[in-house]
Amino acid sequence: MDRDAIAAELLEIEALLQDERLKDENHCALYGAQQALRHILDRDTWHTASQTFYRLDARPIELGSLLVH
Repeated sequence: MDRDAIAAELLEIEALLQDERLKDENHCALYGAQQALRHILDRDTWHTASQTFYRLDARPIELGSLLVH
């Protein structure tokens, strides 16, 4: 795949990401593909990985300290 084809795919993905009817899981998948393609074109666009991990379909929960003071 050459740079022009990658750029064309990025434009198509960006257009799809603007659709508010897109399901969350599809939005996340397209966003990941967009980031990967941007990385191929320009390595400086790659963001460092988050140190926060989530289970699928779960939200982070604030937990108080389990230690007794």
